[in-house]
Amino acid sequence: MALLSRQGSDRIEQLLAKVGGLHERMWRAALEATQVNGPLMAVVLPPINEVIDLHSVHLASATRHLPIPIMILLLGTAAISLCIVGLGNGRVGRRFSALDSVYGVVLALALWMTIDLDYLGIGLIGVSNLPLAETLAAMK
Repeated sequence: MALLSRQGSDRIEQLLAKVGGLHERMWRAALEATQVNGPLMAVVLPPINEVIDLHSVHLASATRHLPIPIMILLLGTAAISLCIVGLGNGRVGRRFSALDSVYGVVLALALWMTIDLDYLGIGLIGVSNLPLAETLAAMK
């Protein structure tokens, strides 16, 4: 499994290097084509710059995760809330099985969705990269 993830990581690095090269080629070609024509430069360069900036934003969002202290705080407050529910049931002297079960399921689903969405490529909730693949295919 570690070998597979390392190969995937190498492949991603290769693709990112290729995209970086394509961005550089695109920028140089646009500069060379519009050097003598100022108005054309004002029309062509901003959209190319936006494409490059958007790619940087996507890369940053793909590698950004919840900070560890926030994750610990989230899981800690969930554990404390479950302890408080148990303490409350003990003080009253009876269990509220239906309410406790619903609370536990909702809490577990909320935690699962938060963690799963934080790691898009690993979990069950996935975001399709089909539009990106179609765009790259159209650029060839």
